[in-house]
Formats: sequence, structure tokens, C-alpha cells
Amino acid sequence: MGKLLITGAMGHVGFELARQAVARGIPVVGQYMTTFRTADAEALGPGIVWAQCDLADPFGLTMLAAEHDIVGCIHTAAVPNDVLAFPAPLKAFQSNVTATGLMLETARRLKWRRFVFVSTGSVFQSLPDAVTPVPEDMAPTPKSLYAVTKRASEMMVGVYARTYGLSAATARISWIYGQPLVPASFDAPRGPIPEFLRRALRGEPVHEPSGGDFAASFTYVPDCAAGLLVLWNAERLAHDTYHVGSGRNYTTFEVAEAVRKAVPGTRIEIGPGTAPWTDTTVMRGPLACSRMDDEFSYRPAHDLDAGLAAFADWMRANSARWLVGARA
Repeated sequence: MGKLLITGAMGHVGFELARQAVARGIPVVGQYMTTFRTADAEALGPGIVWAQCDLADPFGLTMLAAEHDIVGCIHTAAVPNDVLAFPAPLKAFQSNVTATGLMLETARRLKWRRFVFVSTGSVFQSLPDAVTPVPEDMAPTPKSLYAVTKRASEMMVGVYARTYGLSAATARISWIYGQPLVPASFDAPRGPIPEFLRRALRGEPVHEPSGGDFAASFTYVPDCAAGLLVLWNAERLAHDTYHVGSGRNYTTFEVAEAVRKAVPGTRIEIGPGTAPWTDTTVMRGPLACSRMDDEFSYRPAHDLDAGLAAFADWMRANSARWLVGARA
């Protein structure tokens, strides 16, 4: 039985995607480049084969494809935001564009059954407002380095689908939160959910002078992974672009209330405004996910309260993984 290649399988979305795929009996090749957590790898069991590879290296990718019976790919590996992309623009381009091009050509040459490219809502950086839902067919407006690299790869996916007949699609995701990612210190691109939960579970009050008006379509990582597997398993794809997410924006004020419910007794005070969450990103309306609903009847299983509560439960059960080194 051919294997599903999940790139970036030690990353946030990639690891949850691998976990769900293995649980469903899908044979997986999990690619990683540098980060490798032995305990997490062992926890997924024998249903996944781990493979180290620099996807921007043509020889390395050719060897990876030759060594494993791969029939398709969900491509999550990337430099994931502008904070990390800005200091090393060439590395960001190689990771986010060159690697995707090599992956697509490998998929075409070996006649893979499906190629799902995981992109981002950050390709929308100049919208009329920050509240109107953003449909899949709206023209992207990338401006930052990270957004441009992701949009370039989206366009390549579309070309390979239309010109070469590859069953390929872009899946845009947005503001993913949940296990096992708990930043040890403030990390604006990850949003307020892990920051507030970490501090709340440490018993610290949260006092922020601003940020309550910031809003984003926060999506619990198991819901994101489940949506990507829907695209992998689909008999056919009617479009080359899909949005996978919660479908609505939540404000930081709403996040704070959900944290209070998940961690009773937490003291949270937040002022108005959007900083610091907009210091490194542009607010936008929620990604409208109508194609996922219309074609596959897919909707996320968790609203904000349910997802945040589940994340809090995981953090309680895995405190050794995030308490050490957390900001006091």
C-alpha cells in the first residue's frame, strides 16, 4: 500500500496530521529537516516511517522519493511566518518556494494521486475591512516576504493542476493553536491563546494594556488536520484552492473569556486596540470555508470554548513539556 508523505511532520500542523493519519491506518512517511523529538516519534508507533530530508535539495528529495513507496503528499513544511522569514529572506524563498516547486515536479513525474499544499490566510494583506469573510476566489494581496513566498507556491500548485493534470490543491489555514505547541515566551505570530493559557495555568494574572480588539479565525489544530485529511481522501477535487478553518473571527476579549472558563479563577484584564498582535501581522476577515462545507460537508468540530478547553486539558496532562523555561 502506497504511503502518504507528510512534510514538516515534526511541525505544529504536520505532527497532528501525522497522528491522525496513523490513527486512521494510513501509512505515512514523516519528513523532517532538523527538529526531531524522539518521544513524539515513538508515540506514533510503527505506522509512520521518519525520514530526514532538505526538500530544497533536488538530490535529497529524489532519494526520499526513491526509497519510499509514496503516492501523494500533504506539504506543510515551511518557514512559518514573517518573524522568522525576515532575517533570512533567501532561506525563506528556498524553503517556501524552491522546495514546493521540486515537490510538485516530483509529484508530476511519479504520478502521485494527490498533492495538498498548506498555505496561509496571510496572503490577504490588503482587504477593504477586517470583518468581511474572505472567500476562496478572492484575489490575494500579499505584501510581506512570507506572504509572497506562500502566494508564489499557490500559483505553482494551480499551474500544475491546470497544465499537467496533477490532482493538486492549496489549503489555506489561519491562526492554528493547540498541542503540542506552547511557546516558552511571548510569540506574537502564534496569537493570544497559547500565551494566555500558559500564564493562566501557571497561576499568573494576565494584565495587558491593549489587544482586546484584535480578532482572528483561531482554529484548533485537530480540526485543521482533519480538514487536510478530507482533501487527501477526497475522490476528486473540484477546485485548486480551499479554506480550512473555523470560518469566523474571535476577538482577544472572547479568547480571554474562554480562558476564564477553561481555567477558573484566572484574572485577565485587557485594554482596547489590536497591538501587540498586529505588530507582525495584518488583521483580516475570517477565511470563508464554503467549499469544504459544500463539497465535503466538512465543518470544524470545536468552537473556541471547546478547542481552548481541550488544549488546556492537554497542557495540564503534559505540564513538563511547557512549564520549564516559560516566562514568569
